[in-house]
Amino acid sequence: MPERHFAEYQLFYQEQPFGLWREDYRTAQLAHLTAMINRDPKGKAPELAEFMPFFNRSEDVEEMEDNGVADYLAKR
Repeated sequence: MPERHFAEYQLFYQEQPFGLWREDYRTAQLAHLTAMINRDPKGKAPELAEFMPFFNRSEDVEEMEDNGVADYLAKR
């Protein structure tokens, strides 16, 4: 692929993102809407993130970034 074509794809992606994560998000939105319609009114409302199992939450990212330095310093 010529560099010019690659640059065009990058510009297009900035304006119109594409890919499987977009489809996953749309599917999660539909599942969330269906769950909200059919939920128990007295129960806790489901959240959109519950329908996106591979979505990185901020807590998960922080745990993944732990390289053991804090544990090492605490035990020295």
